[in-house]
Amino acid sequence: MKQQVTIAREAGFSFAGFVAGQGIRFFFNLVVAKLMGAEYLGVYALSLAVLQVAEVLAVSGLDLGVLRFVNMQEARSRKRSELVASALKVSLLYSLPVTFVLLIFSGFLADVLNGGNLLYLTLVCYACSVPFHVLVAVGGHAVQAYGKLRPKIIAGQILVPGGMLLLTVLISLFVGDAPALLFSLPLSAFAGFAWLWIQLRRITGISAEELLHAGADKEMLRYARPLMFVALAGMVSHWLDILMLGWYTGPETVGLYQPAARTAGLMRSVLLAFAGIAAPLFAGMHSRGEMRELEKLFKVVSRWVVMVSMPLAVLLLVMPETVLLLFGDAFVVAEPVLVILVFAVLVQSGFGLYDTVLQMAGYSRVCFVNNLAGLAVHIVLNMLLIPEFGMNGAAMALAAVYCLLAAVRVVEVRTLLGIHAFSIPLFKPLAAGVISGIVLAAASPVFEMLQAPLSLAGGALLVFAVYLLFIRVMQLEQEELDVILELFAFVKK
Repeated sequence: MKQQVTIAREAGFSFAGFVAGQGIRFFFNLVVAKLMGAEYLGVYALSLAVLQVAEVLAVSGLDLGVLRFVNMQEARSRKRSELVASALKVSLLYSLPVTFVLLIFSGFLADVLNGGNLLYLTLVCYACSVPFHVLVAVGGHAVQAYGKLRPKIIAGQILVPGGMLLLTVLISLFVGDAPALLFSLPLSAFAGFAWLWIQLRRITGISAEELLHAGADKEMLRYARPLMFVALAGMVSHWLDILMLGWYTGPETVGLYQPAARTAGLMRSVLLAFAGIAAPLFAGMHSRGEMRELEKLFKVVSRWVVMVSMPLAVLLLVMPETVLLLFGDAFVVAEPVLVILVFAVLVQSGFGLYDTVLQMAGYSRVCFVNNLAGLAVHIVLNMLLIPEFGMNGAAMALAAVYCLLAAVRVVEVRTLLGIHAFSIPLFKPLAAGVISGIVLAAASPVFEMLQAPLSLAGGALLVFAVYLLFIRVMQLEQEELDVILELFAFVKK
């Protein structure tokens, strides 16, 4: 029960932070689409894809490495700070050659992705921000290992995307669209790192001098190295639809695809929020051999992820055209893309914790093989489907890969650990989602008479009301009731 209450309390803030971060990024895409058009949005998406792949190479799995190893040294404070300093120093050193290589090959990548001079300049500017993104990623996981999730959320989900949005609007208004696209992200990444460094020193006690003299922890590096390839395969697969669309078509098609991808990605914040706080608990339970408790917690958290994700999925599946109208009439062409991607992300959210369990149980090589195989299948499917179906083909390929990986991970967790996340209560949010979707579809002719923002707001209110009503009718499980009573003690009185 204590672990479940911890997850609920921390995931509450984590979820709010991730939702805020995804909302800010969603609004950023909306602003760029409105102010600059599909081509600029496509250039941004392609540049961000390359940047995040480079960031994974520089981080080298040390984000999850420091999370696991610091969490395993709860009784040795000195060792914990040494691990944090080691992870930060090594990842910073790795980021420098990655930045240099990206600067050299920016022109080549711009030609391959049909982006021209604007994409080249954007890639150069984004390359300069790689060290700051790396330090935010590793430093955020380091403070999370100390049980402090908020600094990570504030830096990564509020300061960086929020600063980027604010700077984009200001620079666009007073200087121009191109400078806004070029400089907003590097400046916001620096601001996020500067704030997180202050929090990191306060929580872990490390100083710049300790960071300078830190050595490489070989055991942590051995654990992290396979995770780098896991994350790299996962990140490339995550952005493969964007990158291959750029390769086959160009930034404008990518720009039309991006709003659908970003909107569907809003649901991913639920999984990230719960997985972030559950991961160290999974690692601790596995190291202590508490497999029965691990499975129980696994089932509960998986059910929570599905329960929270479902209402948004229903809204997006029933009202995709209304959502895309927010970006402009030109983006409605991506309506089928949004429907397919919402299904894909819903599958990813429902089964994503299987990958977290495998990683925290030490099966990093298994995770790497999964992601590498998924990446290979994704490339082949994109090559077959994008030339024939364009944006729709990219979305179909992604959905197929997510379904395949979900099935494989279920079998692996069951075989290697003897546990699974399936339970009868898991189907309650699914049933409530189907019912609320039917109600929204029946009421959609009424909402279509309103302007897009009002129509979407009305649909959201209806879905959430019906969904919560049926969840209440089907009753919460005892675990949910116990956690709510612990979190809100006044309810008992």
